[in-house]
Amino acid sequence: MYIVLSGAKKNIGDYLITERCKRLLKKHRPEHELIQLPHWKTLDNKIDTVNESSGIIIMGGPGFQKYFYPNIYKLMPDINDIKVPIIPMGLGWKGFPGDHITLKKYKFSNKSLKILKKINKNTKYISCRDYLTKKALIQNGLTNILMTGCPVWYDINSIGKEMERPEKVKKIIYTPAQRPIYRQQSIDIMALLKKIFPANDLYCSFHRGISSSDEFTPKTENENNLILKKEAEKLGFRTIDTSHDLNKLKLYDKCDLHVGYRVHGHIFFLSKRKPSILIHEDGRGKGVSDALNVKGIDAFERTIYNQIAEKISVPKLSGGINKIFSEIIPNTNILELLEDYLTEEIENGFLRFSGVGKVIDSHYTIMKKFLKSLPD
Repeated sequence: MYIVLSGAKKNIGDYLITERCKRLLKKHRPEHELIQLPHWKTLDNKIDTVNESSGIIIMGGPGFQKYFYPNIYKLMPDINDIKVPIIPMGLGWKGFPGDHITLKKYKFSNKSLKILKKINKNTKYISCRDYLTKKALIQNGLTNILMTGCPVWYDINSIGKEMERPEKVKKIIYTPAQRPIYRQQSIDIMALLKKIFPANDLYCSFHRGISSSDEFTPKTENENNLILKKEAEKLGFRTIDTSHDLNKLKLYDKCDLHVGYRVHGHIFFLSKRKPSILIHEDGRGKGVSDALNVKGIDAFERTIYNQIAEKISVPKLSGGINKIFSEIIPNTNILELLEDYLTEEIENGFLRFSGVGKVIDSHYTIMKKFLKSLPD
């Protein structure tokens, strides 16, 4: 028996991670029952069951964050109450804005690093989802890292298949940015897609829902989504709420191309051997583009102030996350870069994507190695 910790609350990407992880475990470790629990709650009420299991598997997502424990993963107030191994499966980093400067300075809190070192000591491998994550872990003193890729890379029915390179693009999924700083950029990209594909079926998909403000959706995000929805519909896009229910992604199977910011929209398409162009909202996107050798486009650029400050080691001003975003601006060249990218791929039959399936299949060998290493 394995305890599998899921982050599926609302974002369809988290549901997709959970589903793909469980399919991999059932295929390669079928002898184990899977008991699914939410990772944002403590294990107090289930600790006896936990300690009867063979281990806790943390299923995917951008969990390798500064406050890995106890903010992202609650686990137990006293971690020593857990007597079985804790094993990350395909977790990634989430640096902001997500470039080499962010990676170089990526650090965990003392509590988090202590737990991560305990995890490192008590399990054979830590599975991570990209090479930038692997570097972040190694520079924080962790070892035994396997770069297995994100579990969502592996659609079991698509392993071994060639990429589908559409002769004609008819249906397109667009996923807008989550962060309000990229609102106008998101709208401008929709206008560009409408210009390039005027007669196509265009869908604007919201992975975290559209109009519901709840415990998982800040008011500012809700307001941003409503504005994006309105602008999308003005441009002739059909807007869809793809939160909560994996059945909603059946539409994606009927589409030829994904363009947008949502990492798991991007990975879903590639896993199904369909082309996708990802815009990097943060380190999650940068990591997957680097790992799969597929060109992506940065949504951001560093301000001149920030570039100078980095070179001469000027201390940063206070202000937390707001300060981080004041040091970047939306990429001023993104429309030109994206139009060139799309034009080239349409003309060349999406040749740039022809090797993606082989990259995924090669890493599947590493994922199987990780699954085989799990405790009996």
